[in-house]
Amino acid sequence: MPCKTTATTIRRRQRISCAVAIILPSCLSSSARAEPLRLRADAVAETRSPTGLVVMQGEDAARPWVDVEGLVWAGARPNATGDVLVLAMRLKEPHGYGEARFGRFVLATGAIRPVQLDGAELIGRAPWGSTVETFGGAPVIPRFGPRAYDWLVGTRVSQSIGSRATAGVSYVQRREYGEVANEEIGADVASAPAPWLDVAARGAYDLTSPGIADALVSVATRFAAWRLELFASHRSPSRLLPATSLFSVFGDFPSQSIGSTAKWRAAPRLDLLLSGAGQSVGGNLGGNAWARATLRLDDRADGVLGLEFRRVDVSGAQWSGVRAISAQALGGGLRYSTEVEIVVLDHPEGRSPAWPWGLMALSWRSSSRWEVAGALEASSTPEHRYETDALLRVSRTFDGATAARPARTQSQGSQ
Repeated sequence: MPCKTTATTIRRRQRISCAVAIILPSCLSSSARAEPLRLRADAVAETRSPTGLVVMQGEDAARPWVDVEGLVWAGARPNATGDVLVLAMRLKEPHGYGEARFGRFVLATGAIRPVQLDGAELIGRAPWGSTVETFGGAPVIPRFGPRAYDWLVGTRVSQSIGSRATAGVSYVQRREYGEVANEEIGADVASAPAPWLDVAARGAYDLTSPGIADALVSVATRFAAWRLELFASHRSPSRLLPATSLFSVFGDFPSQSIGSTAKWRAAPRLDLLLSGAGQSVGGNLGGNAWARATLRLDDRADGVLGLEFRRVDVSGAQWSGVRAISAQALGGGLRYSTEVEIVVLDHPEGRSPAWPWGLMALSWRSSSRWEVAGALEASSTPEHRYETDALLRVSRTFDGATAARPARTQSQGSQ
């Protein structure tokens, strides 16, 4: 059981609390009176150490071709240090023929692995459905660390065939200390040849260490209240993303899989899903299966009840798990949600056989664009028998149109 990895992943979760989002309103007041500038700002901070997170998004209704986004980490344990996660400006051609993005952002396109980049991305679109993407820059070093002539460049060319299919080819090269560290070529295709049929595939080949870095093929069909999917995948260690739950902590590892998923709308608000796959991990065969039921309590899915059972039995990971989810709008802008996961190990090897994780949250949104959300998270990890964190977020959306034309803004916001 990958306990060390599990502990590291759980520690990396964003546990945030206690914040007030009143960021730079005075600096924006003069432009807000002149132009319908819209700014959303969130600020969060963690209780156990001097850390925090600031999120800012801005757009201008008078200039819809430009928007900005910022995500700043204001500290990290054990020492208070700053870091910019995202800080980018995007320019868009009014007719959709192109756009440009500059700054720090996360690049994810086609078969290219997601990468955090300091640089630029240019996209051009032709009326006949062709798209060319070109990007380049320096991969991000945490906390403004030194770069030793590291950079990344790449491109993707794709073609749409009517509204039924899109195919693309991509290439990316990354250098460290001036030498080629990674070089990949990839292809992706998505098609809906019939209203009841979806086909998608992507793959990436590593030219530096020849071999398949990532591959996925999926075929899905829909009829009546059913959706059936067949899939096959290959995942290398470089393609694993950060985990967001205990299920992904314990069950996400390099493997080759082939399986199927069935979704049945048993009732207008009730969905049942069943999935199973055979897996090869390190040359050893195994498999996983899960079943999930989701009940929507209203037509807009503001209220949801969910229950999931999962079983994983592969080399190095044998466990069973259950997850329960509940969310409900309480009226008056209030909403609560609860999520509980329990993983039971087949071979605890001297550790606790059951690993629980839970999160309870309550949020309130006012008509004056204030939003308050709080949560309590509790879990058990390899390092701590139990761990509890409290979270609180306060955010505010600033709309310049309110200052210029308050009556009109109110009516637009209610539409």
